[in-house]
Amino acid sequence: YAEIQIQAQRDFGWDGIFIATDSCALAHSLGLEVLETDLGVAPSPEGILQSLDDASKLELIDPRTTRLNEWITATRLLSKALGDQVLIIARADQGAFSLAAQLRGMQDFLLEVGYGTHEAQIHQLLTFCNQYVLQFAEHLMAAGAHVVTIGDALASGSLISPKTYARYAFPYHKALAAAIRERGGRLSIHVCGKTTHVIEPLANTGAHIVEFDSMTDFDTALAAARGKTCLLGNVDVPEVITFGPRDQVVSECRWRLERVKPHSGYILSSGCAISPNAPATNLHAMVESAQEYGRY
Repeated sequence: YAEIQIQAQRDFGWDGIFIATDSCALAHSLGLEVLETDLGVAPSPEGILQSLDDASKLELIDPRTTRLNEWITATRLLSKALGDQVLIIARADQGAFSLAAQLRGMQDFLLEVGYGTHEAQIHQLLTFCNQYVLQFAEHLMAAGAHVVTIGDALASGSLISPKTYARYAFPYHKALAAAIRERGGRLSIHVCGKTTHVIEPLANTGAHIVEFDSMTDFDTALAAARGKTCLLGNVDVPEVITFGPRDQVVSECRWRLERVKPHSGYILSSGCAISPNAPATNLHAMVESAQEYGRY
């Protein structure tokens, strides 16, 4: 995995590397079954908890005894090989809200959150999940990650309301950011989908970086983040990076870079994971746009 990342960095010349393989590894390491698909693995929809009461039976384990150790090892290898040349961002997936949903079963968890009848048990599960994420993040930092990042897709404004985010996701994002800072590290938070209505609290979590998808309004995010955090992302993946012509990729990158001058506070990146169908020419176009229009 490290060799592939090193070769990709040499081929494309990007300034940072994300270390991650899939978005259900933490739940898998705790016993969740994963399903094989053409595009990788996906979490089993049933979860491993028969009810929220079972959250009290969960026990923290050493992530180094699971396949998460491959992420830790890759982080160490990449830090040694490229740590003085590029930003090493190691993903401590998932965020507490999404991890809790995977462990309980996504549909059941979201329904229980919506009904609001098991709040104490939900918070007990979320607390456990945050502790496990932090434990994994500590190993990634020790391995040389400049930044650790979480993906909390189910905390998206495309799925839950701002009120639900404030009650069940924000406190755990904020607590994790504080814990990472106390350990001398840097945290980045990625939330998929439309986060325009929760971008301000995301900026107030204390995270060093907030990763935002293309559905989130750029100017709203920029205003919310100014002086609080650095933004990363926003370039559309399906329509622009994957199927758009090269000129469109350059245009989409350029206007974002021009918008943040002269203050910056923005890292040019795709809004979410890049499709395997994205042509190499479009990835080169992003890097070249950053070099041409991101300097001032």
